[in-house]
Amino acid sequence: MNRRGTLVAILALGIAPATLVVQAQPKNRPFRIGLLPDLIPISRKQFVDALSNLGWIEGRDHVIVPSGFRRLGTEIEPAARHIVSLKPDAILVAGTSYAIAAQRLTSTIPIVMWASGYPVEAGVANSLARPGRNVTGNTAVAGTGIWGKLVQLLRDTKPTIKRVGVLWTYTPPLYVLEEIEPCHRELAEAARVMKLTVDIVTADGPDHLSAALARLDALRPDALLFTSDSRLYEARSLLMQFAVDRRLPTIAEFRWRTTEPQPLLSYAPPAADLLKGAAAYVHAIGKGANPAEMPIQLPSRFELEVNLKLAKALNIPIPQSILLRADALIE
Repeated sequence: MNRRGTLVAILALGIAPATLVVQAQPKNRPFRIGLLPDLIPISRKQFVDALSNLGWIEGRDHVIVPSGFRRLGTEIEPAARHIVSLKPDAILVAGTSYAIAAQRLTSTIPIVMWASGYPVEAGVANSLARPGRNVTGNTAVAGTGIWGKLVQLLRDTKPTIKRVGVLWTYTPPLYVLEEIEPCHRELAEAARVMKLTVDIVTADGPDHLSAALARLDALRPDALLFTSDSRLYEARSLLMQFAVDRRLPTIAEFRWRTTEPQPLLSYAPPAADLLKGAAAYVHAIGKGANPAEMPIQLPSRFELEVNLKLAKALNIPIPQSILLRADALIE
């Protein structure tokens, strides 16, 4: 954790050294990083490894403070109260709603989003360039145009598509209306530009999934776009079987690593990149950087994955243009 490494990490975030605040992390104890919610093992390892690459040794330079909560629904508020009560030096959150809940309880503990939707529209930051408060980090959605790109990738893969069904699982309380509405507007604009019909069907958790799939089925879409809310994690194989039975091309905006079959397409920023970026924020804050002046970052890259195994099973020829763009192929 030398000065040169610190400055490199800070400058990589677009922060001039002049933005450093006076108080840096005391050297007589590790920097305490609270989690909201707790990271799954692979994500925790990626985050800790990223800190290690910046010179932070777990136990010596930092400790992870778990909240004890995973895949939160109505438990967001009590989980936020619990982690704030533990007085960590920074809180790592997995989305905008977690940032909102934590920010309501503290204006002094830095909050780093390793992923988020629309933090400005949701009210936790004044702007992406200059957040102005105690929340900073990454956004995977704002300014990326991802929803239109997902629809375009489906159309490019199968040009005969006229109707796209969207199973929308990003619903309150995990996702606030202020960041849901921009997503829906972008999908509507994509439909207008591409002269398609995009039908959005909402599933408010597992109990509403059967009814949502029945509504989708009645709409007779030519392709499906699945969102990736963690509350429906166990239902992903069911969703894919629904699509396979109807021989529909599918796309998801995050990789579904443990699902079989996986969607035909996925298009997403790598989670490891987002966690690496979050580690750089924590590193800078631990050295005294002010989160109010640390720009919220867009992903540096998105990866397109194509499931050739599923394409063959469904007899969907993948155009050469898509294969050339793919970062990964499932064979």
